[in-house]
Amino acid sequence: MKNEVFHPMNVECELPEQLNNPFDYEPHPLCVEAARQVCDYVAQSELYDEVMQGKMLGVLVCQQVNGTVGFLAAYSGQVGGREDWPWFVPAVFDYLQPDGYFKLEEAHISALNQQIAQLESSNDYVSSKVALAQLRKEAEDEITSYKTMMAAAKARRDEMRNEADNALLIKESQFQKAELHRLKKRWEQQLEENAKDVKRMDDSIAALKQERKERSDALQRWLFNQFVMLNAQGEGRTLTDIFAATPQRVPPAGTGECCAPKLLQYAFAHQLKPLCMAEFWQGASPKMEVRHHGQYYAACRGKCKPVLEWMLEDGGRTDLPNLQISLHLPPSTLHPIYEDDALIVVVKPAGLLSVPGRTGEESVESLLRQQYGEVFMVHRLDQDTSGLTVVAKSREAHRHLQRQFLSHARAINKLYIALLDGVVDGCGRISLPLRPDVNDRPRQMVDYEHGKAALTDYEVLGHEGRLTRVALTPHTGRTHQLRVHCAHAEGLGTPIVGDRLYGHHTEKGQRLCLHAAELAFQHPLTGERMSFSSIVPF
Repeated sequence: MKNEVFHPMNVECELPEQLNNPFDYEPHPLCVEAARQVCDYVAQSELYDEVMQGKMLGVLVCQQVNGTVGFLAAYSGQVGGREDWPWFVPAVFDYLQPDGYFKLEEAHISALNQQIAQLESSNDYVSSKVALAQLRKEAEDEITSYKTMMAAAKARRDEMRNEADNALLIKESQFQKAELHRLKKRWEQQLEENAKDVKRMDDSIAALKQERKERSDALQRWLFNQFVMLNAQGEGRTLTDIFAATPQRVPPAGTGECCAPKLLQYAFAHQLKPLCMAEFWQGASPKMEVRHHGQYYAACRGKCKPVLEWMLEDGGRTDLPNLQISLHLPPSTLHPIYEDDALIVVVKPAGLLSVPGRTGEESVESLLRQQYGEVFMVHRLDQDTSGLTVVAKSREAHRHLQRQFLSHARAINKLYIALLDGVVDGCGRISLPLRPDVNDRPRQMVDYEHGKAALTDYEVLGHEGRLTRVALTPHTGRTHQLRVHCAHAEGLGTPIVGDRLYGHHTEKGQRLCLHAAELAFQHPLTGERMSFSSIVPF
């Protein structure tokens, strides 16, 4: 075992009996100590400036066959364009070697990019396209002008029908139509001739782009097949095979390069017993994702969940975790706080879906269907969010209520109460556009270019030690809007207590402290203004 990778620890606490779930955990004290040592090492190394620009680091506390306990450290992706820094575990597959197949093929693809760029910006291509566009404009103008003249001539002929020789008028009309046809034909031939050079260069560029796509796709497939991920039994499976049975079928770019797979790969390859693991962010917060310096985060789902499910198959071992995330058990029935012939208002508990999931979990909709027959969900709350929900009993009521939720006339008033994991003051408005993180669903990202507008007002209600109670009023209904607006560095920079996706590590059993406390709307049949409130359960 190389000393620069396995770092022995002095253990003064009881060792964990089972590896924690990397998707739902509270860092073990051993991981906290290992993370401290990693930060100390980075602070004194040449990696410091690069890491402090923002990097996810990870630790895996493990045990050698002889009983020695120590930790492994990893960084996600590369640091300074390298994957082979000493002291950290190596990459599962280091494809960045200068003389390796990946770099050579990447250089070929880069050369194609340069060739395409040179062709697209060449004087011959640009001038030929400009000349062709000008010629098309001239053709369009002349044909339009001739059609205008024909329309005027027709109007004049219509006025002369009873006074002139109809045969002459018909002959003039026929001549003009024939002349228009000849005019179009001349321009068509001229444009076709002038377009030959542009088409020749377009074809060359298209052929290069097709070659680039084929090479890029083949290189990506080759790369995924080089990542052979080990499980605890020492069995290997490529990323291609691991993802073949998933909905996306193809691994996202960067799969296998996150901290957790790197750490487990090294441990299993060197007969180390994993005890506990954690991932934490160091440095500046990224612009799009929710990451804060010094905070622990769960493993990503899009890239890591299928991989870790394979790597942590227990094979009868009791020291490996169940990767299911622990949620509050939903109730068997829901008790409305209001009901009439048109609608039902209920308080959704945390942990219950609004609508049935892919695997048939219980939901507000399914429970109410059991009690009332056909019902129609008007809006949704996140699974971990609790609070007021209105459900329609008829299609007519559903349409009317949905129009209110979708309107911009503030027909719907919603107020949420949240408990933030930190100290925030004041009040204000947060405007951060959101879109899904396609590589880590259901996580959302801030994206000023492609995101949808999301607007939230906030007001601090008070402080409870190191926590802050805040009222949140959303003016849009984006997925995870309130959670991201609270947690993101450009929002409140303070996540909601118990937020497994965007928050700090959570205590076992800790719920998401976000509750839809007030809801007001117009009754879909009577037009009466209706307001409801719910006691905040935290």
